Amino acid sequence: MRANFPASLTGLVLVAAVSAARAEDDEILQKPEPAAILDIAKGFGSARMGRDDNGDPMISGRIEGVRYVIYFYGCEDHENCKSLQFSTGYTDPLTAEQANAWNAKYRWVKAYSGDGSNFKMDVSFAGGITKANLQEQFSNWDAMTGNIKNFLSGG
Repeated sequence: MRANFPASLTGLVLVAAVSAARAEDDEILQKPEPAAILDIAKGFGSARMGRDDNGDPMISGRIEGVRYVIYFYGCEDHENCKSLQFSTGYTDPLTAEQANAWNAKYRWVKAYSGDGSNFKMDVSFAGGITKANLQEQFSNWDAMTGNIKNFLSGG
C-alpha cells in the first residue's frame, strides 16, 4: 500500500496541473484586453501596440510577411472594448468580382472591393470568449494570410 502512495500523489499533482492549465484556457474573457491580445499576436509574428485616430488601442503586426492591423471597437473611454477586427489592405484595389470570388470561396475572412482592397475578420466578445478560442482566431487569420497572398498574386 505504501508503494502506491507516491504514485497516487504524483497523479493528483499532474491532474491539478492539467486542470489549472485548462482553467486558464477556459477562462471567459468579456472584453478584449489589449495587452493579452498583443501577447497572443506576438506568438504568431511581430506585433506592437499603438493607438488609432480615435485614441483606441490598435495592434500592428506581420504574419507570414503580411502586414495587418487589429482595431478595437465599442470602446468606452479607449478601454473596455467589445470587439476587434483583423484587417489587411493593399494599394491595388479589388474589383467587386474579385471580392465576390474571394467571399464565395472563403468563410472567415471577407474581402471588400475598392481602394486598398481590404480583407477583414471580426471577433466579437459578446457573451465572452475563451483564451483558447481567441488563439484559434489568430490561427484562422494566420492560415488565411497565405491564401490572401496567393489570391492577390493570381494563384
